[in-house]
Amino acid sequence: MDEIFAKYIGPEDAVLVALSGGPDSVYLLDRLRAYRSGCPFLLEAAHLHHGLREEAEEDLSFVRDLCDRWQIPLYVERADVSAYARAAHLGIEEAGRVLRYDFLRRHKRPGGMIALGHHLDDQAETLLFRLIRGTGPEGMVGMRVREGDLFRPLLFTRKAEIIAYLEAANIPYVTDATNEAPIYARNKIRLEILPAAESINEGFVESLERFRRMIQADAEYLRAAAHTEFHRLAMCKREGLFLSKAVFDLPASLADRVLRMAAEKMRGDLQNIGYEHIRSLYGLRDAESGKGIDLPGVRIRSSYDALVFERQDQYAAPTQVVPLKDGAATFDGHRFFITEDRHLPCVYIRDPGDIRIRTRRPGDRIAIRGGMKKIKDVFIDAKIDRGLRDRWPLVVEGEEVVWVPGLRKAYRQEEKGWKKLAWRPSKKA
Repeated sequence: MDEIFAKYIGPEDAVLVALSGGPDSVYLLDRLRAYRSGCPFLLEAAHLHHGLREEAEEDLSFVRDLCDRWQIPLYVERADVSAYARAAHLGIEEAGRVLRYDFLRRHKRPGGMIALGHHLDDQAETLLFRLIRGTGPEGMVGMRVREGDLFRPLLFTRKAEIIAYLEAANIPYVTDATNEAPIYARNKIRLEILPAAESINEGFVESLERFRRMIQADAEYLRAAAHTEFHRLAMCKREGLFLSKAVFDLPASLADRVLRMAAEKMRGDLQNIGYEHIRSLYGLRDAESGKGIDLPGVRIRSSYDALVFERQDQYAAPTQVVPLKDGAATFDGHRFFITEDRHLPCVYIRDPGDIRIRTRRPGDRIAIRGGMKKIKDVFIDAKIDRGLRDRWPLVVEGEEVVWVPGLRKAYRQEEKGWKKLAWRPSKKA
């Protein structure tokens, strides 16, 4: 245990223990305070009163007495988990977890860590729970000793060792009767499935831990390889994240991870995006440009030899029609203005009062030498991504499209006295 403490805790560190009063958190607090005698780091505790059990007041009283006796600073708050669960449409367990971590992060010191009492039996429960519910190799990596500001030094300690230590040292703790009733999924795993597995192999928990470490080693290697491929194949542009379809030439274990990275890059997380979602993207490998698939919070489109990942709320086409006002207009970040500067991209116009800036409409055409050309064909010839076409500004004089900025000007005879309308592209481009 001290080896783990020495690896992660220095004299300048601050550690906040999530103290429920149960055996795991009491054991952790005692071991940390013992280690503090040789390494004077800041040690504090925090207890959230959930208001779910009749014994909650007794738990709070016990925790206060324990911290007073051990001279450990304690933070306490009360929360109505049931009310929050109803308001947030969450289960009781998830609502309690959300409130607990919010409470702990509000009270930990800047740069400090939150020490949690998760042990090896909890790790086994977590792995079995994820496997039953459905998970991939990354999910089977399980909990880590250090994840961001979370610190779990007991992950290599069995529950039986914790109880034996506390009883030998005559250290009291509280018990939660609901942990002994198979009313939650994790309780069923702890009370029924794990004992059944250990009746077949009494070293099952240790065997599962060895398996987890092998999975973790493979996952870390594949994650590093996937990062390399992601940076080789991905490019961020105005209209989204472009990922080369060469991703589908990679082994499936790498391709899946690169696709997940692209989705996470655009969304910020992978919540509610699972294996079947990622595998559905393989249907875009040979899809024509424009075909797309909607995943939770992100849309993926086929665009020539790439996939385009975009947040579903980010790239809606502007619908407004913007006139020039005092010789200038701003449209979706683009600037249009009357100028005499010859070095800016521009088009000559008859009357600034007749000018409108808008996006394309069905049937839009632009004059070319010898006839008219569909705006759609202008975009296709220039290989403009379909998602960007609906945002591209058009300069319209009366009902006539006179300019597709950056792509084509209308063919017409310019006359003396016409004004020069310049375009400065959006910085998002």
